[in-house]
Amino acid sequence: METSTHPTRKFASIWVEKMKLKRRIAPHEESQNLPFVKILTSFLKLFLSVSTIHGFVHVTAEKRHPSEAIIWLALIGTGVFGASILSSATWKRYQENPTVISMERDRFTWNTSFPAATICPTSKVHEDLLKGVLQNINVKNKTALEAFLRTLAEANYKNFDKVLPYYELPSEQFMKILLQLQYEFKPLVSNSGLQSNKYYLEKTITEMGICYSYNSNLAIYNSPSYREKKLWTVYTETRTLFVHPLDGEIFANVVNMSTGFHIYLHGPYEVVDIASKSLYSPDGFFLQLYLSALTIFTSQGARELAINQRKCQFYHESNLRHSPVYSYLLCRMECRITLSKRLCGCIPHFYRNLADDRVCNASGLHCLSKYSDRLITLKRDCSCYSNCDEVNYVIEDKDTREWFLGSNLQWGLKEYPRMRLRRDVIFRFTDVLVYIGGMAGLFLGCSVLSFLEIVYFFTLRLFWFVTKYETGNAVK
Repeated sequence: METSTHPTRKFASIWVEKMKLKRRIAPHEESQNLPFVKILTSFLKLFLSVSTIHGFVHVTAEKRHPSEAIIWLALIGTGVFGASILSSATWKRYQENPTVISMERDRFTWNTSFPAATICPTSKVHEDLLKGVLQNINVKNKTALEAFLRTLAEANYKNFDKVLPYYELPSEQFMKILLQLQYEFKPLVSNSGLQSNKYYLEKTITEMGICYSYNSNLAIYNSPSYREKKLWTVYTETRTLFVHPLDGEIFANVVNMSTGFHIYLHGPYEVVDIASKSLYSPDGFFLQLYLSALTIFTSQGARELAINQRKCQFYHESNLRHSPVYSYLLCRMECRITLSKRLCGCIPHFYRNLADDRVCNASGLHCLSKYSDRLITLKRDCSCYSNCDEVNYVIEDKDTREWFLGSNLQWGLKEYPRMRLRRDVIFRFTDVLVYIGGMAGLFLGCSVLSFLEIVYFFTLRLFWFVTKYETGNAVK
């Protein structure tokens, strides 16, 4: 009778067979792993022994106590750490603060831009045009519509709460209707001292309503015609009026306005917003302003830096959603648009509305009025770079008096500036290389060739080392 094999004996036989198989495989695996470790160790010893970086040769030197190698490794690590810290500080300076603002005093070698001005009439509604608009709109209560349009024409961030409630008119048509009933503002414009008809008042839509700009290169991008055509073109032609000390006294004159007005003075590459300071002149007065100017411009070397390096932007470097051009105040307007959408889900009617924008109706404007201070000041809600080329004007003298010929305005430079500011590069990329190279030489005693040597060793030299080792001819 055949007896079955005991389970313990069967397990022992299987274990013996596995051990025999392991003994046959193990030498082969060791033969595969041992050469790789040996090649790597030999190559590292070769690199450390011939490297030009100070200290490496002492780590692999023969007949040295292990404690000596440990000390040298610690010293090399300290040197690498010190060089890395100082080099990173140098690179950070190049990325964040490579420019300097210096002063120039040779005033006869440059031109100064004439002060740009934005004039906002206090009269917002033309009575005859308002009657025509009311006749063309088919609504039941035209008295309520008239009262609503009058308050809407005066609306801005400071008085949104005064807009009367009215909901029969689509909010997307607010700006179009206000343009149809606007006050007829056609004064005479001239400049004394220059024979040129190139400069005129450009109608522009601002946060204060419909205004008119003189000597501005950015007003056209908020003009009704530009918005109506849905343009996004940036014009290269400049319309700036420049003056020189040899030109003598030059003044701009705006006469026969027949209305009171607010005037905002600014640079040719800037606009005005609700936080801008203005001067008010009532109807029937003659206002004279004498200004001083301080220009800051950016050199060609600084222009080539990135925006985050020079900490300023040119007008053609726009990253704004609602404007094809950039300025500091246009950027702040973009912040107000974003904040208005976040707080109340809509934007005021005087902005250029895109496909995903909802224009505020009366309820939306009342909602914005609750946050008027936050929207005007934009504390902690906005971060914008300044203009790279900018002119700041200060009113030195002001004269106002009643005038029998109606509301007139005159402004100009009291005297030509004797200095200007220049933004230039003080820390260039070559300086970065010099500083980093100096740190590497100071802490590690190496140069550019030392770093190239590392690249060479771990690419081409490593390839030939492995190749020769496999054939039994490893290079020592």
